Amino acid sequence: MRLLRAERRGFAGSAEVLADDGHRADVAAYVADMARPFGGESGGDLAGQSYGEMARELVAAVVSPEEPVDLLVLAFSVHDVWPGRATATYLSHLCPGTPLSFAICDQGSAAPFTALRVVRAHGARRALLLVVEQASLPYDAGAPLPAEHRGVAMLYGGGAGARVTDLRQHADVAPGAVPGLASLAVAELSGGPVPVVVSEALAAVWPGRPEHALVSQGQPTTGVWWELTAALDGGADVVVVADYDHRLRYLSVAAVSSVER
Repeated sequence: MRLLRAERRGFAGSAEVLADDGHRADVAAYVADMARPFGGESGGDLAGQSYGEMARELVAAVVSPEEPVDLLVLAFSVHDVWPGRATATYLSHLCPGTPLSFAICDQGSAAPFTALRVVRAHGARRALLLVVEQASLPYDAGAPLPAEHRGVAMLYGGGAGARVTDLRQHADVAPGAVPGLASLAVAELSGGPVPVVVSEALAAVWPGRPEHALVSQGQPTTGVWWELTAALDGGADVVVVADYDHRLRYLSVAAVSSVER
């Protein structure tokens, strides 16, 4: 599978659906009920973005009617402002090809890497990976929220384009074990001095990371993918992206190459 096309976008303000007072009140009550048993207190006016609205724009930007998609995977960590909607199913309806679709969540920042593994293993003719995160929750989640509402769409298929040459995920990695494991993985996947993008969470526990590594800022889930697309657009032949979820202790590393190796 090769990366045929990618799009990254930021989104301002709140979702269109929140303009409906009734919907906003219903969702606020639902979120409060879900948070209460865990000691979370919902407060303030409900705001934020809907992944359906965000991804709708991304799908239109990267998929043409002449390129029907067979598989659509939505990866996210923070829930959106329409938790009752089956967003992946909704997006399948909008996407050319009406593809098989599902979401991957509850894996923190490892979700996009897991989604990419699914895309590679599925064997679809064309597959669309959507990585999204919105920056507003009406309660304390106990984890840093994104700085902005952002989304990255990556269309994979046959033909010309950058190829995912390797992808590794390690579960239950203690912070102290991260530097050694990350250094080994990046060295093996890069094969030399190539652009390396790491998340803030990984940088925090990897003081000996490569000096030229770019640390993505403020976006726990979309950050490394945002910078990956920028590096490829800038002409990089090989890019390595790496992330660590310190709460769930997943270490994920992937290499994307636009040249045959």
